[in-house]
Amino acid sequence: MITVVEVGYFKRFETQRFELADHIVLAGPDNSGKTTLLQAIMVWDLALRRWRERRSGSTASERTGVPLTRKDFTALPLREMNLLWTDTLTALRKEDVDPDQPDQLPGRPRVLTISLTGRTRDGPWDLTFEFRYQNTEVIYVKPSAAQIGNIPQAAEDLNVVHVPAFSGIGAEETRYDRPFQDLLIGQGKAGDILRNLLLEVHQQQDKANWTELCRQIEEIFGYRLLPPEYEGRPFILCEYLGGVPKGRGKNKLAQLDIASAGSGFHQVLLLLGFFYARPASVLLLDEPDAHSHVILQKQVYDWLRRVAGERGCQLVIATHSEVLIDDTSPEMILSFFRGPHRLVADVEREQVTQALRRLSAMDMLRAEASGGILYVEGEDDFNALSTWARVLEHPLHKWFAGLPFWHSNQGRHPREARAHFFALRALHPNMRAVLLLDGDNRQLPDREVEADGLEVLRWRRYEAESYLIHPAALSRFVAPRALPFFASQAQEFLRGRLPPDVYRDPLLTEDFLERTPVSKTLLPEFFRKADVSLSKKEYYLIATQMRKDEIAEEVTEKLDAIQAAFGL
Repeated sequence: MITVVEVGYFKRFETQRFELADHIVLAGPDNSGKTTLLQAIMVWDLALRRWRERRSGSTASERTGVPLTRKDFTALPLREMNLLWTDTLTALRKEDVDPDQPDQLPGRPRVLTISLTGRTRDGPWDLTFEFRYQNTEVIYVKPSAAQIGNIPQAAEDLNVVHVPAFSGIGAEETRYDRPFQDLLIGQGKAGDILRNLLLEVHQQQDKANWTELCRQIEEIFGYRLLPPEYEGRPFILCEYLGGVPKGRGKNKLAQLDIASAGSGFHQVLLLLGFFYARPASVLLLDEPDAHSHVILQKQVYDWLRRVAGERGCQLVIATHSEVLIDDTSPEMILSFFRGPHRLVADVEREQVTQALRRLSAMDMLRAEASGGILYVEGEDDFNALSTWARVLEHPLHKWFAGLPFWHSNQGRHPREARAHFFALRALHPNMRAVLLLDGDNRQLPDREVEADGLEVLRWRRYEAESYLIHPAALSRFVAPRALPFFASQAQEFLRGRLPPDVYRDPLLTEDFLERTPVSKTLLPEFFRKADVSLSKKEYYLIATQMRKDEIAEEVTEKLDAIQAAFGL
């Protein structure tokens, strides 16, 4: 198992240390370095394999290393070999030179390094490879000087397999040898070797893996996978039955090519194919959740962890899936927000025990990416605020359009939001928060929920939906959705239900909107009269039809207050 990966001058990282575990989830935004870590392990593995193949024991080999050409470089596609180096700089700059190293001078080779540290039952091991740039087509690679003649056996025994995100499957596929398969994988075309993988599993002497693969497909999708065929054909035939027949026949079930199935089926089949065709001690999975619905994501993830544990295989998974992240213990998550680090590696466990009970892994990740959290009564309140910010062109709209950190209190007592905030502060002492309460919480004193860093705001009207009550906006909203008769009927209902002053000027401060739960009374009846089906969670859509001058000043006040609280 790999415990630590360290890189120097590799792609986006001038120097970086990554701490891993027996299974680790890499979580973070796009372009934060998750795939770069997987690539570092792949490049190290390629270097080890090439060193084993070409080393001659000559002094020249020990001095210069073995050549690795761009065409041989199957770990990832490169237009030029200098793209492996940070900022594509392959020579030392003045600021790179270590004054304690007299042999370092500006202009000398900038040595790219990838080091892996691991652990076996026999103890720890480590191995560093150094990469020197020759030209756009060639680099030279060798182990560090101390390890040239002393490669750890545990490193030799390491078997790394990379499974990129699924990106499509071809209509036909012939048999490819292993080097060409590796080239396609490095180019992100793993779907082009899916049939090869299935054929390899089926042709294994031990049929247990094929049987188990088929069983998994039947359990997850309810399909019967048929044995691949290649002998006497120009391409590999891989088909499945659109169901599971009873008995030995096919029960007249449709016999379909695997290319006709959905992308979720292809993603899972690719994972299973790699898992059984390429037994690995380290399995690198790049977004295995792609194309899969949430239930399937969890089902596959649970299966991977279980079988990997049984086989002693280490999983390293790069993902955006909240399902996978929330199903993983925080200490097994490597966060790429604000620099790669294990989620609780630098925090005393006792200090965060209570915090971890209240926080999901996604809460912890979002807290790292944001200096503030917004607590609202429900998702519909959040969506309404976001829409108003966009319509008003308020500066806070950028926050809503990014990766906003917010939490729905889901109708629970506001003290629940306070407790959640305290849990966040155990991990991030400088975290700030705003709790936006409906106007029906007037009897609750601020002192019962406010805290250092937590600001309490209240709507003056009964609830957020009260600010959607504007006859003109409601009329525009139902016009394309309702027949003229029903739209007119709904408007007449509104005219009769609202106090005359409010109907004429909905922006007036008036008791009616302060004491009436419009989301439970007025709006449902309005849409019933209009013969329009709209749930409470969708009421925020009314805001999309509001004009700036139809939105109450108080909405802008609340947006201003949130912006100020977060220091945006």
